[in-house]
Amino acid sequence: MPTACRKVLLLAACLSLVTVAARAQHDAAIVPPGGDPALVCKQTPNGRAYWVEYGFCDLPVRGPARAKGLVLWSHGVSGDNEQYRTPPPPIMRRFEGAGWDIVKINRNNLYEHGWSSSGVRHRDDAIERARAAKASGYKNVILAGQSYGGAISLEANARATGIDGVMALSPGHGSDAASGATGYGDRYRNLNRYLLEALSAQKGGRVVVLVAPDDRLHPDRSVGSGFGAQMRTALASSGRPFVVFDETGPIHGHGAGETSQFSAWFGACLVKFLDPAQPAAPGETVCKPPDPLPRFVLPADLKRPAPGTEGASRWLGLWEGTYGNGGNYHRDLMVVVEAVAGDTATVVYSPGAGPGKDLSMGYDRYTSGKLSGNSIVIDRGGNRTITLVLSADGRSMAFSHKTGSQPALTGSLARAN
Repeated sequence: MPTACRKVLLLAACLSLVTVAARAQHDAAIVPPGGDPALVCKQTPNGRAYWVEYGFCDLPVRGPARAKGLVLWSHGVSGDNEQYRTPPPPIMRRFEGAGWDIVKINRNNLYEHGWSSSGVRHRDDAIERARAAKASGYKNVILAGQSYGGAISLEANARATGIDGVMALSPGHGSDAASGATGYGDRYRNLNRYLLEALSAQKGGRVVVLVAPDDRLHPDRSVGSGFGAQMRTALASSGRPFVVFDETGPIHGHGAGETSQFSAWFGACLVKFLDPAQPAAPGETVCKPPDPLPRFVLPADLKRPAPGTEGASRWLGLWEGTYGNGGNYHRDLMVVVEAVAGDTATVVYSPGAGPGKDLSMGYDRYTSGKLSGNSIVIDRGGNRTITLVLSADGRSMAFSHKTGSQPALTGSLARAN
């Protein structure tokens, strides 16, 4: 048997314990190119406390021999609600594109309890999976996670050697972090002590930590709290190279690290920083946001055609405005009509970050918008449609986004070019 095959089989054996029921599930699932059936996406617990699967089943798996390394992603927690169905965020796709394989460590929501019981088991499980990945042939292993998953990753690196990097996005030690916002006092403040102790005890690799402004689960980490400075002091004492995104950052909310703009603005810096082949001195590396800060995230190959003066060509170009529900919700929006041909339009749809600067900006490109007279209708799937209506003078358009039987989100756009 070729060495690469033996290594993939070893990885599957070490990282995953598969039941008969789970195996039947795998047989019907799609396995990514180069992947192992034991790690297919969208598994269910089937009585297991933990299981692993590929982070992205639409992307090929390189395997231990070819990959730069392996990222083990851990999701967050929300009481006893399912969280394992949540996909890794866009920043993980950035790492996959840079040569890393991505595997999710999933946890059964029925086994989630306090940190002193469940959290310690989660930490030890992550340590063993990192060791198994190294045994299978992966040269480098990064532990990464959101919220509770970020805390698990940091705690694992505070206990074990041999981990090459950690990325902790909005790390927190349990769903009780929200107690300050739900009437149970300020017990969440104790979680800061846990986090700072873990940061000062980091044993190896390079460490990335994000604490965003306006994180409702950690309101005491707000702008002016000085918590970023405390994290820097703790990490400096560990002697590890580190990146800190603190409460003064441009992306807000508990899910800041899961947004498309986090990947777009900081992805290149983080991929370089966490690459063991790149030099990194002890102390802080700064990943700077773009200046000026973009209001929209748009595709790199965006077409910006000049509008025509008559017919369908009047649709072409950039349109900018706002949309909302007629009440408190409103959001910036850019629509780009890249091409029109016959009764078909190619349209890029890109919403802003919202008034709280906490929504994922992203974009979608639709190549089959239905053009009829002064309207374009776009089917977004999932019973969602976008309708654009061009004004008679071609200087503005009305916007409507409809989802099922819910009231439409509406707005108006004007030319931006």
